[in-house]
Amino acid sequence: MVVMKKYSLPVFLLIFLFANQQSFGWGKTGHEIVAEIAIQHLSNETKEKVLTVLGDITPEHAGTWMDEMRSDRNYDYMKPWHYINIAKGQSYAPTTDENIVNQLIWTIRELKHTQTLCGPQTKTDVLELFHLIGDLHQPLHAGYGEDKGGNTMQVSFMGNGTNLHSLWDDGIIQQQHIALAGCEQLYGSLSKQEIAMVSKIDVVAWMNESREALPQVYDFDGHKIDEAYAAKNKAFIEKRLLYAGLRLAAVLEDVFGGAKEVSVSHDTKTIAGAAGTITAGTITAEQAAEHVGEEVTVCGKVYGGKYLDRSNGTPTFINIGAAYPDSPFTVVIFGSNRGRFSYRPEKDLDGKTICVTGKVKEYKGKAEIIVSDERQIKIN
Repeated sequence: MVVMKKYSLPVFLLIFLFANQQSFGWGKTGHEIVAEIAIQHLSNETKEKVLTVLGDITPEHAGTWMDEMRSDRNYDYMKPWHYINIAKGQSYAPTTDENIVNQLIWTIRELKHTQTLCGPQTKTDVLELFHLIGDLHQPLHAGYGEDKGGNTMQVSFMGNGTNLHSLWDDGIIQQQHIALAGCEQLYGSLSKQEIAMVSKIDVVAWMNESREALPQVYDFDGHKIDEAYAAKNKAFIEKRLLYAGLRLAAVLEDVFGGAKEVSVSHDTKTIAGAAGTITAGTITAEQAAEHVGEEVTVCGKVYGGKYLDRSNGTPTFINIGAAYPDSPFTVVIFGSNRGRFSYRPEKDLDGKTICVTGKVKEYKGKAEIIVSDERQIKIN
């Protein structure tokens, strides 16, 4: 009979539990630090607009909101947005996959057209910015696919079982007592030119910085990590949190700075048209064919739709501008993306005026936008 030492069972259980736990991103402390830095470095005008959009959600809570929503199955579609995994030895290559890089690029682009967004969508987009910009600066959110960004890399940190991803999310932050003060002290050592360089908006460059730090992250022997490793990486983590906060501030200034208006409810600035009431600054269904290959927002009245649940791809077609077959523009939702909708598009959109954002394509002589996310459709 094999007799286990008394201390072996707790360590084994800890390792088992962490092995079956998907880590999220910077822990609560890290995300709150990023949010605090961003708010402190906004102009008064932009800060007021951002706080107006957030409403009853504090900036610190905004930083952790996406992680909190992971327990709600209605937000399962957001799970791939927290990270991008790239095989070791390979470089980033643009794709259409759902990942943190593409989602941030999409969200920033969408927020630059706030006149086409309803208030709740603007708020959700801002909440995504607060969280995902933070996540992207944790190196393992741009990690190796082989170990799922360190989630399956089991380690013992000062005698406690965890995984590498979780250790970088929060373990080192807590053990080294990393706080806002240390990040702000680092900020004080930067020149104006350095701050300007850091604040340049380039999502892919931010991701590549995280990738370049991975050798440092994996610089330990075996599966045991000691306090010296944590202490060695403290300044680096403070730097990443500071950079994330400054870059979040830069994006928010870019989106909300100047004389740009903020939508906290449905936009009331409209124009009348044959297709219904259409938000200003968009194109009509009839004009869509003139913009093939372009990223635009098309608005018009829905004249019925159909869900072909037995056809290849199980598509849903929404007719805009006129009933089929005379509709000048069609919204297409493939079955693989239908689960991301909280309503039945072919029934619940009928008769409503909507705005659809995406790239216009041509199919059999007619314009269409393929929609993969409920957020691309705004109901006026």
